[in-house]
Amino acid sequence: MAQLKQIPVSMLSGFLGSGKTTLLRYLLENSKLKIGCIVNDVASVNIDAKLIRNDRSREKNKGINTTSDLADTIELANGCACCSIQDELFGSFQQLLALADEKGATYDRFVLENSGVAEPQNIRDQFNDGIAAGNPLMQRIKLDTLVTIVDSGTFIQDYASRVPLAARPDLGEGGNLRPVVDLLVEQIECADFVLLNKVDMLQEGQLEGLTQIAASLNPLAKVLACERGRIGLDEVFGPEAKGFIASLNTEGHHRGAVAAVKSQQLKESAKHEHKDHSVGHDHSHEGSHSHAEHAECEQDHVHTADCKHEHHDDKHDGHAHHDHSSHKERQETTAAARFGIRSFVYARRRPFHPQRLREMVLRWMPVSQNAETGAAPAVGESPIKAVLRSKGFMWMSHNHPTAYYWSHAGQHFEIRDEGDWWAAVPQDEWPTLEAQRAIIESDFDSSGPYGDRRQEIVFIGAGMDEEAIGKQLDGALLTDEELERYNQKWKVQM
Repeated sequence: MAQLKQIPVSMLSGFLGSGKTTLLRYLLENSKLKIGCIVNDVASVNIDAKLIRNDRSREKNKGINTTSDLADTIELANGCACCSIQDELFGSFQQLLALADEKGATYDRFVLENSGVAEPQNIRDQFNDGIAAGNPLMQRIKLDTLVTIVDSGTFIQDYASRVPLAARPDLGEGGNLRPVVDLLVEQIECADFVLLNKVDMLQEGQLEGLTQIAASLNPLAKVLACERGRIGLDEVFGPEAKGFIASLNTEGHHRGAVAAVKSQQLKESAKHEHKDHSVGHDHSHEGSHSHAEHAECEQDHVHTADCKHEHHDDKHDGHAHHDHSSHKERQETTAAARFGIRSFVYARRRPFHPQRLREMVLRWMPVSQNAETGAAPAVGESPIKAVLRSKGFMWMSHNHPTAYYWSHAGQHFEIRDEGDWWAAVPQDEWPTLEAQRAIIESDFDSSGPYGDRRQEIVFIGAGMDEEAIGKQLDGALLTDEELERYNQKWKVQM
């Protein structure tokens, strides 16, 4: 029996009111593709589903082909997809597939419209867990592209917000205590396409700035501007529209972001070297290759390993080939020059002292008051004020096996447990594919006993003082004497 072709799944994310339903209707009414829809909105009346289902009854006398005529729709009414994906959401895909099998037809694409407060990273990880667990459904469908739609008119306000989602029901019912800015940043970072919607609401000059901010937050995505969800449908949903972020987890995604930053730094360095070297020299070497060309090649083929500590997937190798280079270069051209938006990676092979790091963070972050000391931090003097976003893996001296994740955006900062370092995982529990193992081992430090333990934090900002940030972070690292005591304490596990 011939193997059935996997149907690609596009996932739409964005806050309530950003324009997801408008985009979906535009897609269904203007695309020639046969599309199956899963609408996921936790509002009490499920308005989004009713908009789609009731088009026929409202317009039946107008002779208009509506969304109901063009797509089969399954409504999720029992909660957010990221909370019920293994049961209700996967069951909804199975219903659509059964319907197609009954008709003797197939779909060109499935579209999942998330609720306003759904977490795209969580849903993506659940799909990958389904692959790792050998779920038969994963032979019929494939999470293909992640699409986030952003309300351009409220982006800055939401980014500067200090309140939790629960205090903003206008962004989506069912919100929890997670900060608004934290989910907003996740939506942008966990996307192959970022659609800046409602650009007609912006003042002159604002669009370029928002585009550069979005492109800096996610250098792996394609950023597109639109009004009322009107975009080039083939570019985002057509047969050739493919992404690779859908196949990654936090670790693989981080590798891609670090590779993109380093690639851009190589390009900038090569441009400076070429400019300095070109004075009084003849650059007419036929067939030669510049450093910039090598840097471009590096970004055109970003290799990442989607190797999750809790769930190892030998079938899904996590390698990604990304070729948005020409579009990316256009996005990057004016970012540094006009807006001063740049990125750098803080990378060290020494653990942080938890108390000194805590004291440094309290000095950096814009909290109103340090409850213990009663002193407000000198935010005006803090180098973090120029940072839009910082994220990455951390090594803490109080816990040798555990990797931590640093996440900062706007007014929000957290450090969370991200599982064990690969050096702390027995090798017989590693993925079996050689390509995955090689990428894991590429993070290991061959000069010492620490394996892949490291500080690797990406900083993105406008007018950042890289030297000051690095110097203050260095001050929170263990001293030589403290490192010796650390080695003695943990030598059994090295």
